[in-house]
Amino acid sequence: MPTRIITVSELKVKLGALMAELEAQGVPLYITQYGKPKAVLTRYDEYEALLKKVEDLEDILAMKESLSSPEKETISLEDYERQRATRV
Repeated sequence: MPTRIITVSELKVKLGALMAELEAQGVPLYITQYGKPKAVLTRYDEYEALLKKVEDLEDILAMKESLSSPEKETISLEDYERQRATRV
């Protein structure tokens, strides 16, 4: 995936144009301040997809841990989902 790095100053001046470019091209913007990375600007749908992937990976990890430790007490799916919701 291509990388686009901009400064906070550039972001302030060109926000409208950068947002249009982001929507059209889908290339995330890595934002720096004083030469150090501070943030990433990406399309909302890509951000939501990333959060979903992280959630799925957390679920898979929890299942693997559960299967590798059968001596631990198990919980219902509903209880697990409640616990996960409180972490988010």
